[in-house]
Amino acid sequence: MIDLLRHCLNGYGYHELDNSSDIALYEKLYFQKNREFCVIFGPDKILPSLSNFMNYFMIRKVMASEALLQVTGTVVKKLIKWLEEQGYIDREYALRGLRIATEAARELPAAERLARLLYEFAQNHAPRYWTSELDDYFILEKVRPGILLLSGSTVSGVVEVRVPKEITDHCREGWQINLLLGKTRNGWCILETGNVYPS
Repeated sequence: MIDLLRHCLNGYGYHELDNSSDIALYEKLYFQKNREFCVIFGPDKILPSLSNFMNYFMIRKVMASEALLQVTGTVVKKLIKWLEEQGYIDREYALRGLRIATEAARELPAAERLARLLYEFAQNHAPRYWTSELDDYFILEKVRPGILLLSGSTVSGVVEVRVPKEITDHCREGWQINLLLGKTRNGWCILETGNVYPS
């Protein structure tokens, strides 16, 4: 797990740098000396990247199982406690990180479970014919039993998609879902599914 975090920091940690001297140091050592983020910076730069690590990297880059995603939150909580005990971060910073990790331990496995249910549904219930398509990262605006109300960047307004109640029981408003939808005479249907991202 720590190796995955290190890989994430080396690949994406520079996005969280917020002052010009850190950015200049990173650019100089990375581009001129071929140094990685984790060699350039110390443990104080871990927490700003935690949300990206858990809500993007572990879902999109690792394609982790529900079990691994649950363990992610637990391991990150232990890391945060260790960072505080060693004096690398203060109590307030640690509490903020613990909130992120606790939420991730609960939401990441649930998001992966929903992604699996949507995939299985699409594989078994995709329509044979449709007249138009929408491919987007949709936001779950409203969830009703058996109905998803979605908004996206490629569509104006809200799109209604009917799915089994078992799926809507696992949905959370505000989550983002990558879907390919097809317009049929019965409304919009799921053709293909991608990842689910907690809010």
